[in-house]
Amino acid sequence: MRAHQIMTKDCITVTPHTTIEDAAKIMLRTHISGLPVMDDAGRLVGIVSESDFLRRGEIGTGRKRPSWLQFILGPGKAASEYVHERGRKVEDVMTADPITVDEETPLEELVRLMEKNDIKRLPVMSGRALKGIVTRSNLLQAVASMAHEIPDPTADDDHIRDRIIRA
Repeated sequence: MRAHQIMTKDCITVTPHTTIEDAAKIMLRTHISGLPVMDDAGRLVGIVSESDFLRRGEIGTGRKRPSWLQFILGPGKAASEYVHERGRKVEDVMTADPITVDEETPLEELVRLMEKNDIKRLPVMSGRALKGIVTRSNLLQAVASMAHEIPDPTADDDHIRDRIIRA
């Protein structure tokens, strides 16, 4: 199987200027955990997901680090965390330049990329055009749809013989 066979084709997207409130409402209303972020020219510029909303100042989940650790991390890291925790637009919290795949990417490669990069979704591109998205849920659906076709490895001889005769 390939990406185009299991991907979700009609992706709901947001722009970098969408408010985080609107993005969160879209995700809740549509029961999805992440959204591709498209710029005004229609190019994929990021992904915003549930994990981008975990560390937020307004719900008291911002990072609290000792001052010595903040000194070691430097002002750049502290500044980017501050923006991420208090940003009001998708562009402030999204993961920029996401890993993408093309429509012919095999399932094995999709799984490898998700595991290696600890990600839960892969935008499917054709050139610069977003064609769909493959999520872990899509992979689960593929397993469920194919599971009935795979013979039970613990079946006894009678069941195996019956299955051969039926085939």
